[in-house]
Amino acid sequence: MTDNDDFTTIINRYFQNDYRERGKIKWNGYFLSDHTSSLTKEGIQRNAITKKLPAISLNDAQDILRHASANYHAVTVQQNIKDNEGNLIPNVTGLINGFSELGVYIDHQFIAFEDIRTVVRKNESN
Repeated sequence: MTDNDDFTTIINRYFQNDYRERGKIKWNGYFLSDHTSSLTKEGIQRNAITKKLPAISLNDAQDILRHASANYHAVTVQQNIKDNEGNLIPNVTGLINGFSELGVYIDHQFIAFEDIRTVVRKNESN
């Protein structure tokens, strides 16, 4: 046997019999505090319950959307869509990117007119 074979045997024996993987403990040091805080923030947002705003008519919603689009105002749109627990999905807030025959684009997210519960200019929302 050569020295190289002896070294390989020693290494193989070490990993088979003596080495203990530290698992999660080893990786905890790699999580940065900003990553951990962003995960915490994401969890809070995911578990937040959307407060119901007063419903308005589709014509009133479209008027507010047109006015906000013409004047570059941000809006908050609440949709009549519920999640699996029966809560309203999170509101969409942002500038209006454009309209189609079926809905509006807010921050590049399409919202169908038929799903709109209410629209509030951002400076008016709570």
